[in-house]
Amino acid sequence: MTRTRFEVVSPPAAMQMPHPAPRPSSAGAVMAGVVVLAALGAVSWLGDRQMGRFLSSLDEDTVAQAARSLDQLLVVQRAQLVAEVRVLADDNRIRATVLAPKFDEGTVQDVLEDLRKSSGATLLAVLDGSGKVQAVAGAAGLKEVNLGSSSAVKAGFERPTSDVWTLPDQVQVVGLAPIRSGDQTPALLVKGLSLGKSQLATIETAMGVTGAVFIGERIAAQSAQTAELDEAFRGAGRLADGTAQVTAGDRSYVVRLARAGDGATAARIAWLVPQHHHAERARLLLLLVWCPVALGALMLMILIANARRTNGGMP
Repeated sequence: MTRTRFEVVSPPAAMQMPHPAPRPSSAGAVMAGVVVLAALGAVSWLGDRQMGRFLSSLDEDTVAQAARSLDQLLVVQRAQLVAEVRVLADDNRIRATVLAPKFDEGTVQDVLEDLRKSSGATLLAVLDGSGKVQAVAGAAGLKEVNLGSSSAVKAGFERPTSDVWTLPDQVQVVGLAPIRSGDQTPALLVKGLSLGKSQLATIETAMGVTGAVFIGERIAAQSAQTAELDEAFRGAGRLADGTAQVTAGDRSYVVRLARAGDGATAARIAWLVPQHHHAERARLLLLLVWCPVALGALMLMILIANARRTNGGMP
């Protein structure tokens, strides 16, 4: 009796079950997400710093533009004063009293006071041939003061001119014109307008920049007053000319200081704006700068959740 022989035959290659492909590492995907998030954070941080520098440059440009605007306003006022004082110097009331054989201070004083009120000036004065103040209306502190060393006074005996004078208690934008007698110039007429709150307020209304006039470290005029602004200006008054930052309360300000004239004792004009005062307008841009970080964090959280689900709760 013959036995039946059995042989194990391998299935055809086409029917063999394929080996499962290796799964990509979940930990590697998470690490890649962390790296991408860190890169997005660095880029957003750099963008935020760049935006901060841009806002700071806007602050500096604003206070510089305020200073230029005041300079332009003073140019107009000085030209107007030159034209007006030239006319006043030829007024018969001035000439008849100033050029009289005997100088009558009381009469000249009365004429100056009347003309000052009618012309809207804050200062009218008559200087003699040496530059000494003989009569003045509107600035009693100038009485008997010798201004002969002033370059504007020297030029004023030749032709009408203008200047900015810093007095002990005020700053005056002045026009000067010679009072002639034939080919002689025995006296000089000075007309002035105060440099103060009105000019500063004009700039503040147009540009939103607060201004102040300093005589030494004392504030002689200010366009707006609050306790915080007063503190900021007091700090600014101790700074050198130029652009800097001051802190008042819990707020920082950008300030620019410049001289109102050429002399070392000339008054200084300070302009003040809150630091990054355009930040509200740039808020959307700042949001867009940091938006990629939020999206990157969301993607990383999705990667971690997917890795936990794939690995049975393990990261």
